[in-house]
Amino acid sequence: MKMKALKLATLVFCATLFSLQVWADSVLTTIVVGNEPAGIVANPRLNKIYVALDADLKVAVINGETNQVSSTIPLAGHPLAVAVNILTDRIYSTSCDFGTGQCSVYVIDSRTDTIIANIPLPTIQGIGLQGIGVNPVTNRIYVSDGDNSRVYVIDGASNQQINQFPVPSPAGVAVNPKTNRIYVASVGAALFVFDGSNNSQIARVPMDSSTEQVATNFRLNRAYTTVDSNELGIVNGANQVVEKVPTEAFAHGVDVNLFNNKIYVANANSASVTIVDGKTNRVVQTLPIPANFPDGVTVNLVTGRTYITDFFSNIVIVLQD
Repeated sequence: MKMKALKLATLVFCATLFSLQVWADSVLTTIVVGNEPAGIVANPRLNKIYVALDADLKVAVINGETNQVSSTIPLAGHPLAVAVNILTDRIYSTSCDFGTGQCSVYVIDSRTDTIIANIPLPTIQGIGLQGIGVNPVTNRIYVSDGDNSRVYVIDGASNQQINQFPVPSPAGVAVNPKTNRIYVASVGAALFVFDGSNNSQIARVPMDSSTEQVATNFRLNRAYTTVDSNELGIVNGANQVVEKVPTEAFAHGVDVNLFNNKIYVANANSASVTIVDGKTNRVVQTLPIPANFPDGVTVNLVTGRTYITDFFSNIVIVLQD
């Protein structure tokens, strides 16, 4: 229990490291990364950003200081979703061979940007793995399989799949490390909530349409899910919808800046980002960006920069607050 409390305290420290005044966001630059950039995640401790390049079968690594690709990591299959454990500096990337249906999760050492493990999963031919989330406190990784309607549980210490639980057509996955709650988006017009201690379902939170991606703010005990009905669903710790915030067309990727409580939503069919104030649950800015199909979103908590992939081009858009 002391170790878990220490880990959580470290997360809180990282989230409150910089207390900056909230300003309007703007586009800082764009970075050429490779073909069909999809999922994206930042490791704030090392100031590196990892991008799943679906068409290139690689993960690109961006240096957060130079805004340049510093290296690429080849995978055997198509990567789509990536996640980070900021306490172990490990990156997790999905990888699927759509010819055979075989999918796995690659484990990358963020300090050296080398592969240290490849974890096969019992998938079938179809759309592949759609989401991945990490609980850095318990060192568990959660991977959604829409074809099997399953979420797989991986032990980050042994790099082995240790469990699985059913979810109807799961998509994005996110974790609240403070409450050990797992949030899974679903085609079934709902956000599912699970107890990470035993993988049991706690709630099915209805939404107006299918949900796509999920992010959490453990400081406010909130979960945020993008909904196909062009909105952001905000769910509190009691698993109640507290607000449905309108976005622009096809709200998809989402992430949270934990130190200023801003939520960033990539509107895939509108070439824009909806920015929501997490304290008031109101839109504070709709920012046009130079993108064809904004997809994944990640916030670097140390620099305050937000990174958005453009799936139909070869770039990542960088926002500054």
